[in-house]
Amino acid sequence: MIIKNAILPTKQGLIQTDVLIQEGKIISLKPEIVAENEQVIDATGLYILPGIVDLNVRFANSILNQEHIDKLASSCLAGGVTTAVVMADFSPRLDSATLLELVKFKIDQAKIDIKMSAPLADQKEDQLNNIATLLNNGAAAILADSYRNANLLRRGMQYSIMKNKPIFCNCYEPNLDDNGLVNEGIISSKLGLSGISKISETAEVAKVCELALCFKANVVLNSLSTKRSLDIAQGYKNLNTALYAEVSIHHLCKNDTLCDGFNTYAKIMPPLRDEDERQALLLGLKEGSIDILTSAHAPKSILYKDVAFEDAEFGIGSIEEFLPLCYTHLVKDGIIDFEDLMNMCSATPAHILGLETKGRIGVGFDADIVLFDPNEETIIKNKNSLYQGDTLFGKVKKVIVAGKEI
Repeated sequence: MIIKNAILPTKQGLIQTDVLIQEGKIISLKPEIVAENEQVIDATGLYILPGIVDLNVRFANSILNQEHIDKLASSCLAGGVTTAVVMADFSPRLDSATLLELVKFKIDQAKIDIKMSAPLADQKEDQLNNIATLLNNGAAAILADSYRNANLLRRGMQYSIMKNKPIFCNCYEPNLDDNGLVNEGIISSKLGLSGISKISETAEVAKVCELALCFKANVVLNSLSTKRSLDIAQGYKNLNTALYAEVSIHHLCKNDTLCDGFNTYAKIMPPLRDEDERQALLLGLKEGSIDILTSAHAPKSILYKDVAFEDAEFGIGSIEEFLPLCYTHLVKDGIIDFEDLMNMCSATPAHILGLETKGRIGVGFDADIVLFDPNEETIIKNKNSLYQGDTLFGKVKKVIVAGKEI
């Protein structure tokens, strides 16, 4: 396969290039490549980007079945995601090697590379799962809730080191909130809803960072939502280079005013914060405090959203717009450039998973490629979307996974 006339964004500017792909790998990048008997894709006017590696996605309604696997793969492709790690807090509980083998058989048939995390503890969260067996049988990471038994978290980090796998930590202490529903602030007071405090996140970030420093574990702080969390993490990164701060695109694009009018589609976890916090997160992005961007894809059906705000479930499903959202709000607005974006969306996540041949456009790398049109515009016309009525710039035109056009 040859991709002709593609535009590769770099720190030095835009470079026009042809790309030769053979046996699932990028073989050559040159201004002009001529080869016989090769499929040719004309990418004139299109950016060539590495497929996104999203470390934080979930199945619809957090339920595992074949339909939801297929739907996740299709949604990922629309948003430019070619590798996704599914958070293990779904039903049925992934607590045995037998179930993991069955899940692997199902996801291996998907159009993209879907990987599974393994839950650190059992459903009651007081007993350690057989983590070694799950990791030995193909789980790509460990998923832990920071507020659970601290000894379990310690042991999870030890297994992370032994098996050379990352541990993803949801940093939240519910006991610091009174069943909070939205960000604690003006909007929560206006709506008469209990708030989710910032300290419920930042206190746990500090605890996890100290444990990660002690054990030198490969730790991802999942979907942080406050500048203080980034500052705490940044202070520890100088001592522990295997510590990573992840932020969802939604917390960079929107604030808690979207919850006004009891809009349940803006009810996500961690919650959308106030505008000052959003601007502080954008500043942290520019300063390099954010290592990973995620779609935090956790779609919920209307059955769970079109109800009273108190009864609605947390979650948002918009991975289909992931790359256009990043381009519109971060690159087009001049906050970061395309190379920085791809580092946070592809190269760094791939490195964390130990996938050293993914995440970049270069000779020898896997041919997981997105062809992206930066000039196409789309108006979101989904009343159930957080971005209803917004104009997004850029569109994924083609996706190539392991050298095959999908």
